[in-house]
Amino acid sequence: MRAASHRPRRGVNHVSTARRPTARPTARLVGPLLLLAAALTGCAEKPSRAENPNQAEKPSRAENPSRADKPSQAENPSRTEKPTQSPAGKPTRTPADPAWWAPAPGEITDWDWQITEPYDLSAPRQMYDLDLFDLAPKGSQLRYADGDVIDVPPGPLAGKIDELHARRPRPVVICYVDTGAYEHYRPDAARFPGHEKREDAIPNRPDAPADGSVIGWDTGWAGERWLDIREGSRDAFAEAVWARFDLAERMGCDGVEPDQNNPRGNDPGFRIPLADQVSWYREVARQAHARGLSVGMKNGHNEPGTAARLVDSFDWALPEECVEFAECGELKPFVAAGKAVFAVDYRKSVAAPAKACRTHRKHGLDGLIKDEPPTGAYRKRCA
Repeated sequence: MRAASHRPRRGVNHVSTARRPTARPTARLVGPLLLLAAALTGCAEKPSRAENPNQAEKPSRAENPSRADKPSQAENPSRTEKPTQSPAGKPTRTPADPAWWAPAPGEITDWDWQITEPYDLSAPRQMYDLDLFDLAPKGSQLRYADGDVIDVPPGPLAGKIDELHARRPRPVVICYVDTGAYEHYRPDAARFPGHEKREDAIPNRPDAPADGSVIGWDTGWAGERWLDIREGSRDAFAEAVWARFDLAERMGCDGVEPDQNNPRGNDPGFRIPLADQVSWYREVARQAHARGLSVGMKNGHNEPGTAARLVDSFDWALPEECVEFAECGELKPFVAAGKAVFAVDYRKSVAAPAKACRTHRKHGLDGLIKDEPPTGAYRKRCA
């Protein structure tokens, strides 16, 4: 979630960087080009796949097991199309077969985001975004390259992924997971350098983080601290984050919502350059895609131009409080690229939920108004 305190309060404007359509040859060149193509056809044979590796066959499901149990087109049509940019600047869809879920604006309007109790999964939503560890079934484990294995206790939603996937139509299940914050209460907390058995033994503001620790100051949420995501520090904890992605893949999550990757402006205890924050976002997206998981850009849009820099790395976005901080325009690059934006504002932070919904719709966002933190107790759909 966006930090509960120490968060920036500024609205920004952004100019879209949507790609221009590819130039086409003029009409007077078409005739000569066709004659030349016909002549060349008789002089040379087409290269074989071995001679032209760019035409290599796609791996079969047996070669790519991460896609073996994904929904068919009939069960989830959105997975068989990939968004592109039309010459007019409006999102279009062209037939393709993406390895992960990539929703277009307006495609998923009936969705919900619940990351703490009380949960309510009774409604037949198109998409649910739920906490990874709360979804963990009995027998779940986090596994590491050094051979260490950490048992994950069953969560209050254990088994719910399979139950949700058994519904028709089949809903998408996104798994919320912290990738830029340390959580003292998680079973893998000891894998993060600087961990202490007692959280109050970990330095907090104004005391500097301990030498060699990647754990910074609190995010505003109990038991949660910013991580040192600088390029020279992240290798000390990154494997623990990717082990969570491995668990998400094994559990059957359709994608992940990676949170707390935006420490800049939130007083994290470390001086995080913008370049390092952007590169960490990209690495998080790359690691999710390597496991066949859809991945959304969570927050970070408050940095002017950052959404435009990251839109190609992510499949969708989930910004918090863009109405409250007048930042909804920053998500324009996602909408222009044909990628859904699941915006969330909080009813106690906006003057009027209905007015906030109008702002979401104005910017092409598929928004909700929720309580903070989001549970199953309150939901206003903006579509």
